[in-house]
Amino acid sequence: MSKQRPKQSVQSRRVSGIVGTMLLAIAAIWLVWLVLQGHAGTTFSWPVPGRPSSSSALQIPPLFAEGITLGHPSQPAALNQQQALLIANQVEPDAAANAGSSHAAYVLLTYTGPGGANFNNTPAWMIFYQGIPLEPADAAVDPTPFPQSHHDLYVFLDANTGKELLAIWV
Repeated sequence: MSKQRPKQSVQSRRVSGIVGTMLLAIAAIWLVWLVLQGHAGTTFSWPVPGRPSSSSALQIPPLFAEGITLGHPSQPAALNQQQALLIANQVEPDAAANAGSSHAAYVLLTYTGPGGANFNNTPAWMIFYQGIPLEPADAAVDPTPFPQSHHDLYVFLDANTGKELLAIWV
């Protein structure tokens, strides 16, 4: 004796198969996109009004909020990464000693800030000190607690001379 399956069960399996195939296709497309983005060396970002749309620009949200845009240099730096880190550690010894981690990247710095600070595609080493602990305030003076216990510091050095161009606390 053969047992017939109800029509609803067959239809349910067919719909499940179609939905499963669609999900697998979406996952495959997403995986290919991630691999391609990793090899391109840049990250995808949605267009934002007022933000440069150059594909060579790398934007870091806290820096972008301060008016800083970064690009990818095509010429080599006169200073190497180790020299830049050494100079930055001498310029910002407290940050270097207390940061959870530090990273360096060779970038083109564009920034127009107060006090005449004006950099337009200036080759620079960006040193990023992450997770610097904040000193707690004296509760007798200011009982308001800090909203965060750590902050980060971005130091920009001229890639040719090692001179500090800019330091931004976030």
